[in-house]
Amino acid sequence: MFLKYFNNFLFLSLIIALFWLFNLPLANAENLVNRVNNYPNWTNKINLPAPVTEIIYPEWFAGDWQLTNILIEQIAPLAPNFKTPGFDNNAIYLNQKITFPVKFTKTVLTNNETNFLPKKINQNTVIIADRLFNSQSISRAYMGADNIKSIEINPLNSTEQITTFQENNQLISSVIGRQQQNISPNEFLTSELTRQFFRRVGNIYINFVETTTKYHLIDDNSIEADQFTAIYLSPQDPNYFSAFDQPVALYKYKLILQKDKGQ
Repeated sequence: MFLKYFNNFLFLSLIIALFWLFNLPLANAENLVNRVNNYPNWTNKINLPAPVTEIIYPEWFAGDWQLTNILIEQIAPLAPNFKTPGFDNNAIYLNQKITFPVKFTKTVLTNNETNFLPKKINQNTVIIADRLFNSQSISRAYMGADNIKSIEINPLNSTEQITTFQENNQLISSVIGRQQQNISPNEFLTSELTRQFFRRVGNIYINFVETTTKYHLIDDNSIEADQFTAIYLSPQDPNYFSAFDQPVALYKYKLILQKDKGQ
């Protein structure tokens, strides 16, 4: 039973932080453009600024959407010498359409530096993801509602999410780096680095997940994106010195967001 949850955790960790992104100055933009253009020839773990604010999205994200997530490629750069646990099992998702609802809402964010929330932005509304709803939706789509006991955002640190599975196994996801660039009114790039803990009695597994995404507004009712995800071993992993900061698994996705009818 543990192996089932462990393999599912490894795949879930690739997509559970999909919407944790925020704006940074254009000075950092070229790095992300190069990152996308160089995929899959990534040889190092990305270096991103530490998160200091909540996620802010372009105005055209506002509303309720149906998101279709399609895994179109997976690569094990160190194979056949090394593959991550569950890598081969994830092949069942190749070219499969996984669809679930997501929400992005307008709000006015107030000062709350302890919780890493941004300062009020000229009293104007901004677009943020309904992170709890979206995380629940993603998790249920990939693992089934019966396998998820609870999902919580740490009230003392909004960059941390705790997912508790049946039998009280836990996935603790902590965003440790974020960056975003607006390329044009219809395109922007985002990247984040998340530290993942899978915890059960007597056992902890740790890795790092990079998610770099290029979004494109098609029209008022549709958004598409190419998303590139890399898995890195932690220094505590016995295989770390075989990989160092090289990715040990790479995944490419196609994301399609369609506005819910009636909006």
